Amino acid sequence: MRLPLAHLTPTGLSPWADGMARLVLEPTDLLLVLALVLLGVQARQPCRERLPVLLPLAWLLGGLIGLALPSQLLLALPCTALVAVVGLLVALEVRLRPLVLVPLAAVLSGLFALVAGSALAGHSDALAALLGETVAIAVVSTLLCQSLAPPHPRWRSIALRVAGSWITAASLLMLGWLARHPQ
Repeated sequence: MRLPLAHLTPTGLSPWADGMARLVLEPTDLLLVLALVLLGVQARQPCRERLPVLLPLAWLLGGLIGLALPSQLLLALPCTALVAVVGLLVALEVRLRPLVLVPLAAVLSGLFALVAGSALAGHSDALAALLGETVAIAVVSTLLCQSLAPPHPRWRSIALRVAGSWITAASLLMLGWLARHPQ
């Protein structure tokens, strides 16, 4: 017997929509996607064009592997710490070369998807939910990369750094919460 999707907030629309909503309702996943896209925008043209394709593909691959795992991975603390580090890179305006940023984005996206997929493993309609979340990541990353593409005034650089600092701050708050209330 397959279980209902306990790790998704039901939207009442479909498992696909539940997966799309999961991106917005799971703060660590959303912050990771935002931080990686902002890091890609800061790195300029090649990364900004590759990330909207890379992030969803890595997410789908990691999620499919996670669905095959026998038990749920509980990596909330290290995953949140990784988001804080990526947010800090954005806040410090560290421009990573595409040779570093593209594999980093793929590995982080795959790792987070592995955790998400393992949470859904054994549930009915888990694949549909995973596909919904993958589509949501594709949409969010594409819209952000396109809307933040040049030409923009100098304030864009400042706004990206501020967003990175907010991502770092939110991650540090979540780390404090996780340390105080372990799973």
